[in-house]
Amino acid sequence: IALNRNPIRRFKIHLTTKSDPTMTNPSRLKGPDSALACGQCHSVWAFNNMADKIDFNRHGASFRPGGHDLAQRFVVQPNASDHSDQKDFIRRTEPNFFSNRFWGDGMIRVTGREFNGVQASPCFRGGQFSCLSCHEMHLDSPGQTSAQTWARTGQLKPKMESDAACLQCHKDMRARLVAHTHHPADSSGSRCYNCHMPRTTFGLLHAMRSHQVSSPSAQESVTYGRPNACNLCHLDQTLAWTAQKLHAWYNEPVPNLSQDDQTIAAAVQWIVKGDAGQRALIAWGLGWEPAQKIADRGWFYPYLIYSLTDPYAAVRFDAWKSLQTLPGFANFSFDYTAAEGVLSEASARAYEKWLREVRSPNATYRPETLLDSDGRLQRDILQRLRIERDDKPIILAE
Repeated sequence: IALNRNPIRRFKIHLTTKSDPTMTNPSRLKGPDSALACGQCHSVWAFNNMADKIDFNRHGASFRPGGHDLAQRFVVQPNASDHSDQKDFIRRTEPNFFSNRFWGDGMIRVTGREFNGVQASPCFRGGQFSCLSCHEMHLDSPGQTSAQTWARTGQLKPKMESDAACLQCHKDMRARLVAHTHHPADSSGSRCYNCHMPRTTFGLLHAMRSHQVSSPSAQESVTYGRPNACNLCHLDQTLAWTAQKLHAWYNEPVPNLSQDDQTIAAAVQWIVKGDAGQRALIAWGLGWEPAQKIADRGWFYPYLIYSLTDPYAAVRFDAWKSLQTLPGFANFSFDYTAAEGVLSEASARAYEKWLREVRSPNATYRPETLLDSDGRLQRDILQRLRIERDDKPIILAE
């Protein structure tokens, strides 16, 4: 920094073909080292020991881009075998540290910590994969349309919001896409991102794509509560439906499922009896256009209206914004920070509006959605699910 305060020095280097030896360009590094330049901030990390913590606090980070590790720190992967003493110390002194950041299997569940997911991905093990495989920090690439598009698409390179991101490595998949996905080629079910990087992390009041490349699993939804990619699109389907599809297509074992998992849509269970993080993901997901097209959005209204009184303001906000994407509610006003009585009044007002003005009298609903033929929720089952709601305090440390 001190050297480059001199504009003459910078201009001289600009006029040559040489690189500045005081600067590191992540695009010229090997994949893991390049990704770590981003991961020094975009990860859940902890100190190696007290001496490193003191040194960090007194003198700052000793890591510099191009390094092979974070020096005084390490990237926390809960279920990995490294730094076991440090992670045991964290568990003893901050019992909710891991549950506030990770799903039960160690997959990151908060945004801003994408390097944890990247590092745990199979793609990363090849040694070439990095953040810059898909993203760029400057508008350098030919074909980059505008700063607005670049910002809106998560600072992706041109075309990287499509299957091109994955096909740059998995070239053979292009010719057998439909055979692999079992969905039409032009459908959202054939988009690599939607199946292998579903929106299971939360932050900035949004459901974000997981950066741990994985495959859909009904078993993981049962064991860890993480919504799977199939049921994030097919919001009106049960976990049993997903398990059967994954078994038929990919020979995935069918897990033992409860009666509810066999008869009630997974999304209904997550938004009613899930923890606050699960409820927020589904409240946002009910406003996601691909899912609205696939799952027949007419039944979304009662659940979004119900969620306007959720104990968590983040869930209420996402429910409101998703409700505004549905016909008849684009201009619906709502104060998601209001007192409980005001929230209840707004919810009742929204429900009456839907029932009297928006709902088609000829509408029909799948039984898995727990809506009667007149559009009313099956109160006895809904009440039971509500009693079973996971009300443990959630602080997602994004």
